[in-house]
Amino acid sequence: MTGSAETSRPRRTQQERRAATVAKLIDATIAAIGEVGYQRTTVQEICGRAGLSVGAMFRQFDSRLDLIVRTAEAIVTRQLAAFSVVMEHLGDQASPLDTALRFLQAAQQDNTTHALREIYLAARSDAELRVRIAPTVENYYDEIVAAVDRTGVLSQFPQRLREPIFFMALHVFSGQAVVRGVYQRPELDEEVLKLVGDMLRSYAESVDE
Repeated sequence: MTGSAETSRPRRTQQERRAATVAKLIDATIAAIGEVGYQRTTVQEICGRAGLSVGAMFRQFDSRLDLIVRTAEAIVTRQLAAFSVVMEHLGDQASPLDTALRFLQAAQQDNTTHALREIYLAARSDAELRVRIAPTVENYYDEIVAAVDRTGVLSQFPQRLREPIFFMALHVFSGQAVVRGVYQRPELDEEVLKLVGDMLRSYAESVDE
């Protein structure tokens, strides 16, 4: 029975095998950068986590940098997909603003986001990395801001303020996630979340068009 099942199972194409290898490498790179940091994420570290040889990695990517760039693209794609799902259901929530803020806060504490943040930090001093990920990052935030605008979650604010408000909240929660690694105060996280929501609602009542 087993032999018959294995015989009837279609063999994966070369393209499918390559895609599976690339996916393993990307997942391993995300996990490694998020856990041990950008500098310690060596080719050997990545391949060990992926269960692949170094040669297998270099058959897919010419360099570690190429893999890092592809990884950044993969992170952005995944996060946009998750963000879109939440945004699509905001209208069903009792408080769309609170739901959006809670999602943004939680997303900043995810290991995948930590990996992307590490890549950003590395790009500050690595000109080639910075140049290569810049289009991906620009498109990423353009799409997120456009999605936020489509939901109307910030419609109580003038158009000119919606993008700055999004980035203000993003930067608060991103900084919070970094500090959380060495100073864990879950109850403070909750209070910050509530404060940001309350401040935005108060500001919405006072701001002029």
